[in-house]
Amino acid sequence: MKLLGALAVLILVSGCQAIGQADTCPLPREDTERLLALNFEQFDQDLKGGWRAVGDRHGCEARGARLIEAYIKKHQKNIPARRVATLNWHLGQMWASAGDSRKAIAAFKATKPEGDDAQNFYADATIAYLQRDRKAFDQARAGLAALPPPKNWDKAVADYEKRFNMPGPVWPINLDVVDRLSACFDEPYWLAYSGACLNAVTPTTPPTAVKP
Repeated sequence: MKLLGALAVLILVSGCQAIGQADTCPLPREDTERLLALNFEQFDQDLKGGWRAVGDRHGCEARGARLIEAYIKKHQKNIPARRVATLNWHLGQMWASAGDSRKAIAAFKATKPEGDDAQNFYADATIAYLQRDRKAFDQARAGLAALPPPKNWDKAVADYEKRFNMPGPVWPINLDVVDRLSACFDEPYWLAYSGACLNAVTPTTPPTAVKP
């Protein structure tokens, strides 16, 4: 059950202020308050709602990031540390998609739990990508690729697929994302993360930050 919970999480300003880019991404005060009042599942795990309703709009990534920051500030004392780490990962993805590597790296560094080698290698690879440090990136990628699957991995994936009605992750987890970053090493994060830079046609909207 603990491993299933971890997989689910992968899919995985004050509360009284309107947040972000006022001209291009309006978010009225009442909408800000409504979003910040959601529970974790509603705010972070709803693939069409929560912060994604804001941050998945092209050009609104920075506003999405500030919304996540406000949520962490309001709720971090009342939710488990692993959920705060998940929020920080999505915060990093939003800042990276907005082109602010400094803020993205700071958020990603807050997601490296002791003893979770898969997440740590993934974070190291993502940070190295943002720093354009190919040597460090390749080292992190090799470390991730060499990890053996945890016990009960197959059962956890089956439970995940049953719960979410979608294909589960494969092991090593997030290696597919790291390989897209590798193939698109000099491209903006959201293009590399989605793999859109591998296609002839560039999409007009950024990818949903589903995985950490």
